[in-house]
Amino acid sequence: MVTLIAGKKGSGKSKEIVKKANDELLASKGNMIFIDDDNRAMYDLHHDIRFINLSEFPVKDSCEFLGFVCGLISNNYDIEKIFIDGIMNAVQMTDAELTNWFTKIDDISTAFNIDFVITLNHEADLPEKLHRFLN
Repeated sequence: MVTLIAGKKGSGKSKEIVKKANDELLASKGNMIFIDDDNRAMYDLHHDIRFINLSEFPVKDSCEFLGFVCGLISNNYDIEKIFIDGIMNAVQMTDAELTNWFTKIDDISTAFNIDFVITLNHEADLPEKLHRFLN
């Protein structure tokens, strides 16, 4: 399942996703990964959640980011949930690229039984095809 938490900058999405990750850790049987574009959330997350600062890796576009996520999954079959905070902070995408990326992440989620929770700063209206992922 893919869950999207979207809203304007400063609306509390990061706090919500950190709380969600910490809360879901108690019920999780597998590994959890939290991907962010900086280290802000690192100290707020439980130490059992693997934290990845995406800015430390040469990921610049949506295809590279998708490959990065696939690499994480192929390296660890025990991943149950992946949290991505501020996808558009890490990688810039057009609305069409964003829609395509979410479709592929949804396919990966189904194929590998991994839940994704993703926050998105979006000032304008979301593309219609993303509405089905909204929290």
